[in-house]
Amino acid sequence: MRQRWLVIESEARKESDLKQLEKRLTKKYTQAQCQLRKLCQQEFVCAEDAFNAAKLLEIQLPFHQLASKY
Repeated sequence: MRQRWLVIESEARKESDLKQLEKRLTKKYTQAQCQLRKLCQQEFVCAEDAFNAAKLLEIQLPFHQLASKY
């Protein structure tokens, strides 16, 4: 069966979608900060353990990347 589709874009829909995206990203950022704070409070036996824990956290954060100041 043949079908015809019509896609309609509007500024109102675009603005609404952007607001929802911004809200979702803000929520994910807050969650990432909380998880990072918890990670920073943990004590590790060696630097490699800390690095591996940070890498595991980064995998769980699809919208954010961990970066080093140093």
